[in-house]
Amino acid sequence: MRQAPKTVMHFSDATAPCARFLLAYTIPMKRFLLLAVAAVALAQQPNTQDANYYPLSGDARVGQRFATQLQANVTATPEPRLDQIGNRLAAHSPLFHYRFLVFDGGQASQDTAPAAAFPADWRRLQLDEAIAVAGGTIFVPRQLLSRDDAQLAAILAHAMGHIALRHPTVGMTRGELAQVEVQVASRTTPDEAPQRVQAIALDRFAFDRSCETAADSYAVKLLHDAGLDPGSLVQYLRTLPPPANGASSVYPAPAQRVAAAGEAVAGLPHVQ
Repeated sequence: MRQAPKTVMHFSDATAPCARFLLAYTIPMKRFLLLAVAAVALAQQPNTQDANYYPLSGDARVGQRFATQLQANVTATPEPRLDQIGNRLAAHSPLFHYRFLVFDGGQASQDTAPAAAFPADWRRLQLDEAIAVAGGTIFVPRQLLSRDDAQLAAILAHAMGHIALRHPTVGMTRGELAQVEVQVASRTTPDEAPQRVQAIALDRFAFDRSCETAADSYAVKLLHDAGLDPGSLVQYLRTLPPPANGASSVYPAPAQRVAAAGEAVAGLPHVQ
């Protein structure tokens, strides 16, 4: 699925905090109509959170494009320690071919387009987790190398969860459909458009938070399958700062993640 050229959509001050993540696309009319039909069909499905209109092979394509753009802004290099830990995990997550890079430098990105990467606030670059790119590339902030091997394995397993569960391209699908919905609302019910934008934005934040929890659950099983300590994820999550933006946060509260991960660990077979 080719991305259309991007342009900025301006919202009122009242809706800007929740709408900031939405970036307008200059969508050709034929594709706009196809996406509009898809948006209607998607809304009629009982469970649409994982809808993905990118083919599996498309993850690597859009991911490589994103990785190339990111590497133009940061210094990223291979790291033997990451390869050693990551390759052990990758043997138990075979859907994609993983590549592990450590990065530093670069300026925070101002681009708010839906991107082929998680976490949703990867643009800050100063992160407490790795950037998971669709198709398998994982960028680890250099400061995270100060973590011990057990927590570093948890960080990589979490990032691999985002990739294996295809959160980046699911997120891109949702972003494109949301953009169509915003455009339709602005044309058909302009007085209600700001409220619709806010509702879409809040739904997206909730989706981002659910992806973090899902990646945690995937990481617990992956660590277990690789013969590593799944409890290291719980230890890592306990070190995270609380999110500051409430309903507009892309992260669940660390206590919530710790509790969910602890339950996942307790549910593993042969865990004492």
